[in-house]
Amino acid sequence: MRYGQYYFDSFEEDRHRGEARRHVEDRARREGQVERHSLTARLAAAIQDRLRRERSLDGYPCRLPDGRIGQIAVVQKDGDWTLVCEVA
Repeated sequence: MRYGQYYFDSFEEDRHRGEARRHVEDRARREGQVERHSLTARLAAAIQDRLRRERSLDGYPCRLPDGRIGQIAVVQKDGDWTLVCEVA
């Protein structure tokens, strides 16, 4: 084998070293891009977050009247703290 061919083969090996890993990382980076929620959705989430601060949700599930699963919340009504079932 000639020296030039050996040099070329070595160069090609170096160029392709880690190529599969680079492809995987690039694909993951492109798939990981998240679309931003609309302004209306962000405002609705902020309002719900503000309302939930006045309530303390426990981790215990409960059944809502319409059959869905909710969570037990501690709510202050007329100065007393009451347990109610709310949508989680």
